[in-house]
Order: sequence, then C-alpha cells, then structure tokens
Amino acid sequence: MKRILTILVVLALTLGVTAAAESPTGHVRVQLIGNFSMEDTTDQTTGVTKTGLHVIKEDFESKHPGITLEFIIMGWDDYVKKTQTMILANEADVFQVPGISMMSDMDVLEPLQPYIDRDGFDLTQYFDGQVDGWKIMGPNDAEPTIYALPFLGDTRYICYDKTIFDQWGVEYLSEHPTVEEILEKAKAMTGVNPVTGQQNYGVMWRGVDTDDTVVNLAEALGGTWGEGLRFSELTYHFNSPEMVQALEIMQELAACAPEGMMANAGGENFGLLEGNDVAINLRAMPSVLRNAKVLGVDSQYGVSYLFVNEETGKGGMFAGSPFAIGKTSQVKDAAWEFLKYTASDFFQQYVWNHCSSEGLPCVKSALNFQGVAGDEQYQLVLNSMSYLWTPRYPYRSVTPRGSLQSAIQSALNGSMEVQAALDQAQAEAEAWSSEQ
Repeated sequence: MKRILTILVVLALTLGVTAAAESPTGHVRVQLIGNFSMEDTTDQTTGVTKTGLHVIKEDFESKHPGITLEFIIMGWDDYVKKTQTMILANEADVFQVPGISMMSDMDVLEPLQPYIDRDGFDLTQYFDGQVDGWKIMGPNDAEPTIYALPFLGDTRYICYDKTIFDQWGVEYLSEHPTVEEILEKAKAMTGVNPVTGQQNYGVMWRGVDTDDTVVNLAEALGGTWGEGLRFSELTYHFNSPEMVQALEIMQELAACAPEGMMANAGGENFGLLEGNDVAINLRAMPSVLRNAKVLGVDSQYGVSYLFVNEETGKGGMFAGSPFAIGKTSQVKDAAWEFLKYTASDFFQQYVWNHCSSEGLPCVKSALNFQGVAGDEQYQLVLNSMSYLWTPRYPYRSVTPRGSLQSAIQSALNGSMEVQAALDQAQAEAEAWSSEQ
C-alpha cells in the first residue's frame, strides 16, 4: 500500500512539474493606441483620478507568474500605418487593431480560431456582434475569420436635453425614435427659447460623423451602405434611393443645427453643466453620458437608440478596438493568455472605471458592474452595441469614405444636387475597388 501511495505521489508531482513546464512563459509586448498611461492621471473634464495600466500589469502577472507584460503606447495620428510598420518589424506581440480591415491582405496576423478551440474559450461572453464585427478575410480565407478579439467596445446613441424639451413643451423622444419624430421635434425646438430667450438648435452631430449619420438615416429607411469585406469585392449603395432620401433629410436637419456643424462647431456644451443650447445629439459618444453623470447632470439628459434597419434589426457603425497577435511573435501562447485575460471582469471593469474616453466594456457581465446595474441609461448604451451593423462598414477605412464625405458636404453646402453628388461618390468608390 505504501508503495502504491509513493507511486501516486511521484506521479502527481511529475504531472505537476509537466503542467507547470507547459504553462506559457515569456515577455509579451502589448501595443496600445490612445490616451492610456502606465501612471495614474486626472481627467481634465471631470477632475476624476484615472488609475494607470500598472494595475493591469500587476494583476495579470500575479495570475501568470511566467509571463511579463510591457505596454507600448502610441497616439491616434496615422495609427494604421504605424501599426502596420510595427507588425512588420515585430516590435510587439499583441496589437490594438481598430483598422484591422486594412491588414486583411497582408497575412501578418495570427488566426485565433485554433486557440479558441483548443481552450474552449467562450465567445458568448461578449455582447452580440462584437466578435463577428472584427472578422476579416485573410488572403487565404474563404470566409470571414477571427484574427482579433474585442477588448474595447464603442457605440453611438441619440441623446437629448430634457430641460430644453420641457421649456418648449415637447414630448421626450421615444426609445426607438423614427426619422419623422426626430425631424418634427428638431424643427419644433429651433429658434428663440420661450423660457430663456436664448437661441436654441433642434439637433447636432459631430462633423466628422456626418457620413455615418446619413448612412444611419438610410438604414432607418431600409437601406444599407453596401456589402462585402474584401476591398476589391465591395459593392456600394451610396446612390441608392434610401441614401438619396437620407441626404435630403440631412439637408432639413442641417437647417436646425448650429452653424458650422460640418466643421465640428456648435454643441460644445452638450452634456456639460451649463450653456447647452442643443436639444438632440444624433450621434452621442459614450463619454457624453459618462461626463454628465460625473458632473451630476445626467437626470437632465435622456437616451434613445440609433435608427435601425427594420428588416435586419441592425443600425449604426460598429466601432471600438480589438487585440490581435502578430504572426511573427515568438511568444504566441503567452500573448493568447493576455487576450483571454482582457475578457475578464477585472480588465473590463478597469475599462469601465478608468478608460471611458477610449471605449466601453464589451462583455455582457458589464451590465452587472457597479454603476451600470439598475441604471437604465447605461443599460441602453451598452445594449446598443448589440444593434450595431456587423460586419462593420469596411469602406470607412479607405478612400471610398472620403468620396462619400465629400459628396455629402457638397450637397449640404449647396454646390451639388443630392443625386449628382451621390452618383459621383458611387462612381469613385467603384473605381477605387476595381483597382484593388
């Protein structure tokens, strides 16, 4: 009996040593884009202290004693080219790749499905569409494939100032407002406020989002931007009847917006303590509501979903950031451990609490995070990520977006007729794809 016990003990120790030997090890370099910092910082808008990435490094390394993390932080300027250069030079192992569609033909990223299958990694923990939204077709792929996993979510939603609605005697927006509702109420609140005597504007949007706003209006009318993933195979609906109608509606909305909206002028005080003169923000960023809550004025603002295509139930551009592993990385298994870790509650709560300017948690468990659970506004904003169009709008990463933006601007400033402008954008986009 003692002999059997001895053999079992030796076997257990041997298996333990083997398991330990098989645990991934190595130094993992993680590239990040944006306003991240290793050290604690203070948010300039809210005055809130934001904890640095040092807590992520400490927590991850404590759970993976054979792996060390190094964060390489860069800005958003020319980020796609810089990231491509870093990947080709093997300057990191894990890359933040919001421009992943630009790398679909480069064969520089590691396909992740084998790792997912090997570890039985649960993809259902992410909000619906988050994994599919980052799929691309590599040069040898016959269908969209997982080369990256989400770690930052992002979305847009409609936000409105209840105080201005009250002052004008206008009913609040419904949870899923129609285009007609937005038009009617934006027009009703454009002019001199009957209570304050100050000029009000019915609607606003960020100038850089004008094309996305037009596409979202087209989705409400049953249209889409087009289809496809590979740049050479994209088909466009830029001059479809729905897009034409959407741009004509945008012309009406522009008359209710602050002057200079296309140049990002006007509406700067939306969501802040005082001075807001705009009733409806058609494409509010997550930080608008987050700042309003920190400043204690969130009860002044309501939130609604973006427009959706009734047939598909989808609407709005998919955004955010995923992490991918470089194909030339020498520590792929260790890098994969980090990708899995970014879906953990600890990491996603860090995103929620300290990276609100960069994005949102992208896992369903975030609906139960402190500050989210029981908060109808945050629940709607996070849930809106499940409505976003996936696969996303791939044309946004390349020349066709510029063609569409130029056409929309020409129509809004009156230098071209709507149909002619969109016909031109369609022709330019098709010509670009034919050259890829």
